[in-house]
Amino acid sequence: MRSKKKYILVIAAIFTSLGLYHCVDRFTPEIKKYTDLLVIDGTLTDQPDKQFVTVSRTSGYTKALFYPENGCTVTVLDDKGNIYKYKGKGEGRYEAEFTQADLHYGTSYMLRVIANNGEVFESDFQTLNAAPPIDSVTATYGRKVTTEDPAGSKGYQFFVNTSDQSGNTRYYRWSMLETWEYHAPYRADRMWDGAMHKFSFPDDRSKCWKTQEVPGIYTATTREISKDLLKNVKLNFVSTGSERLKWRYCLEVREYSLSAEAYEFWSSLEKQTQQTGGLYESQPYTSQGNITCVSNPDEVALGFFSVSGMSKKRILVGPAPDRVLEKVCKLDTLSGLNPIEMYPVSSYPVYIQVLGFTTATSERRCFDCLEGGGTNVRPDYWYYD
Repeated sequence: MRSKKKYILVIAAIFTSLGLYHCVDRFTPEIKKYTDLLVIDGTLTDQPDKQFVTVSRTSGYTKALFYPENGCTVTVLDDKGNIYKYKGKGEGRYEAEFTQADLHYGTSYMLRVIANNGEVFESDFQTLNAAPPIDSVTATYGRKVTTEDPAGSKGYQFFVNTSDQSGNTRYYRWSMLETWEYHAPYRADRMWDGAMHKFSFPDDRSKCWKTQEVPGIYTATTREISKDLLKNVKLNFVSTGSERLKWRYCLEVREYSLSAEAYEFWSSLEKQTQQTGGLYESQPYTSQGNITCVSNPDEVALGFFSVSGMSKKRILVGPAPDRVLEKVCKLDTLSGLNPIEMYPVSSYPVYIQVLGFTTATSERRCFDCLEGGGTNVRPDYWYYD
C-alpha cells in the first residue's frame, strides 16, 4: 500500500476544453475530497541545533488558510533504535534539540506523528548524507520583466553556483533567509503618555535589522549531465519596490542534498507554485510525499519528511543605485491647532522631537526602529563596502 501511495500526483480537478472559440467564463471546481487532510512538513539536517516539524490540515481549494494541528505526538526514530521526542510550541509547530552526537552521515531517520484523532502517520526512512559546500552566491542588478509586470521592476537577481566533485549529490534544494537594514529617522527628546516627560531610549533605536524566510521552492538536478555541477541557478529577486534595498541587504542561501524521491516531491511543488493554474494551463493537483497512515491505509496524508545535509553561504548587496520605495515618515508640528492632549490613549507612548522652539511628533516606528519588527543588535556578519 505504501509503495502505491508514494509520489503520486492526485489530480484535483479535470476540465473539458469545449468552446475554444467562444467566451470563457471563470470556472471554480468543487473540490471536497482533498480538504481536511493532514499535512506534515519537516526537514532533519546535519546541523546540531533546534529542528522543527509542522503539522496542519488542508483548507478548501479556494481558501489559502493555515489550520495548525496542535496536540500531536511527534517523534523521530533512527535505524539504531534511538527515539527523539518533539515538543509542541503552538501554531502546529513542534521542536526538538539535536546534538552533533545525534546526527551521523549514513544513518537513516524516520518521522512518526500521532494525530489528535489517534491515527498514526509515518514517513519512510531517509538517509543523512553530507551536502557539498556552495561554490558561490552572486547577484546582478537590473530590470526584471514578467507577465504580471510587463514594464519590469529594478532590483537584484540572485544566483547560486555549486558542485560535488564526488558526483554523489545530484539532487539539490535551496532555501533562503533574508536580512535587511532599516532606519528610524527621528530622535525622541520627549514622551507623552498622558503627561510630558523628558525622554531618550536606553539604547540606540535609530538602526535595526530584520530577518525572515524567503518564500518559494528552488530545486535543481544534475542527473541529466555528466558532471555534478550547477552554474547560475536562479534564486529570488528583490526589487526596489520595498525598503529592503534602501541600505544593506543580506541573503543567506542554504543548500540541501536530496534523495531522488525527495527531489521529485519538491520539484513537483516548485512547478505547481510557478504556474498560474489558468483554464488551459496545467491543472491544480496535490503532491503526496513519503507520509502514510499506518493505522488506517485509507487515510491520506500530505507532505514530506526530508533528511539532508546542509551547507550555507551569504552575500551582502546594496544600497540599490535607484530610488527605493519605502514607508515615508512625516513630522506633525504640535501647536494650538494640534495639541498633544488630543492624541488618543491608543497612540501612547507618543514620541516627540524638539526642533529649536518647535516640537513635532510622528508614528512610533519613525522614532523606534524596533516598532518595525526587527532587532537593533547588529548581526556579526554585517559589514559595509
